[in-house]
Amino acid sequence: MKHTTIILLSLLLIFNSCTEKPAVNNGIPEILLKKSTDILPILSFVDNLNYLELKVNEAKIEFGDILNVKEIDGDLIILQRRAREISFIRFTKAGDFINTIVSNKEGSGKIKNPLDIISYQKDFAVLAEDGIYIVGKDGKYKTKLIGAKMPGSKFFESKNRFYVVNDVPDYGLYTVYSENQKAKKMVFPEERLKDLGRSNLAASGAQNITLVSSYSDTVFAYRNNTFKPAYLIESDGYPSFAKIWLNTCDKDDIETLKYIHNTHHSKIKSYFENNNYIFLTYWLGSHQTTALIKKNTWETMYFAEAVNNIDGGIWDNPSFLSQKNELYIPITAYKVGGHKISDKRHKEFEKVQLHIAATGNPILMRCRLK
Repeated sequence: MKHTTIILLSLLLIFNSCTEKPAVNNGIPEILLKKSTDILPILSFVDNLNYLELKVNEAKIEFGDILNVKEIDGDLIILQRRAREISFIRFTKAGDFINTIVSNKEGSGKIKNPLDIISYQKDFAVLAEDGIYIVGKDGKYKTKLIGAKMPGSKFFESKNRFYVVNDVPDYGLYTVYSENQKAKKMVFPEERLKDLGRSNLAASGAQNITLVSSYSDTVFAYRNNTFKPAYLIESDGYPSFAKIWLNTCDKDDIETLKYIHNTHHSKIKSYFENNNYIFLTYWLGSHQTTALIKKNTWETMYFAEAVNNIDGGIWDNPSFLSQKNELYIPITAYKVGGHKISDKRHKEFEKVQLHIAATGNPILMRCRLK
């Protein structure tokens, strides 16, 4: 039975993969967004998984939904939202609470609407809706470095210049800010229209910056103080969001919303990249597909759903891809407790369920890619 299972998994892996070299256009490789209805066992692309418990109960702190995960200077920074509270909380790699860096509700590091955080000199730089702030490693507020209504929700720093990835159309892909520089005024569209164009910034270490914008069919890499095309994005039978956006120039906000919602198109939902892999989830019309690309061979796996056949546990949306090829997947105590193990050959996840039921702590599932 064991040998039969291995053979079937191998066949599935071959069937769902494309090992051909990527198509190249003007010397730039293409990422092909294909529709898939396949359900894949994660054993076909994950060789190990473990669970990191965030010990918030032991630290006696209130905790809500995990919005994002980052790794900064060897620690894990969690962006969480609980009711109207939004905060960045720092944990060790073992899941022990260090401190709350930023909160929009309380403490000396209070910032109205924090969006993103990076390491900056000996402190943290925090992107918020109304500017860029400096907060100490101890979580104490220091100063507002740049005051301006920000056009995006992700940023990075290079040579004392801050690059904010634009979510706002018609202003290019990014906006650069410097300390004490007067920021140019931007005209923001209707809020729902702005939310349609959320951009991705895949940053895994200071030397690996990748920009993915809804308003471009090109993935850009930041090298030597400039962005250069790294990959082209090609959709399989669907116009991209960038292409249909060009057709909205003569429409008002309401007409634009209607046109976009009524036109089937492709759009990247999340994009992660490190030295070895590209992991992206995207929409083709109303259908969601995930693609995993090995960069050295360009072997690509497409799947609509993934099933955890390693321990019978959960598979959910990743929030971070580390340079150690680990996908971090946030799982709430509610999801852990409500999960039913359908594959009776695996009982391992029951131990996680019993422990989390006792503590109420959220966990990060870490899946190491093959």
